[in-house]
Amino acid sequence: MNHALAALVGLTLLLCGSVAALADLARQRQPRLRPPGGPSLTGAVWIVQAPGNRWFVNGEPVSRGRLPGLLGSQPAGSEIRFLPSARLPLGEVARSLAHLRAISPQPVGLALPEAGP
Repeated sequence: MNHALAALVGLTLLLCGSVAALADLARQRQPRLRPPGGPSLTGAVWIVQAPGNRWFVNGEPVSRGRLPGLLGSQPAGSEIRFLPSARLPLGEVARSLAHLRAISPQPVGLALPEAGP
């Protein structure tokens, strides 16, 4: 009976240690969400165009008519990124990018989401 009790205690300790290690591994492997381009774009101005001529600047909805004022008020050296919706036709994306570059005193870069597998 002593041998069986020792084996049961050992198995219990092994099981408890495994469960504790799994919780630690799960906590370390949580995804870290970052904007496309990595941490160097902190402070950048993100302009998103959605279908239906809807525009967003840093997550806030804006009208297309307010874009020149918003872009003109950005300090020199600001990074401005244009992120079009994947549902927009290529021609519309090209026209919108050209429009943003024409009204912005700062360079406007095209930011595309990373391609999935």
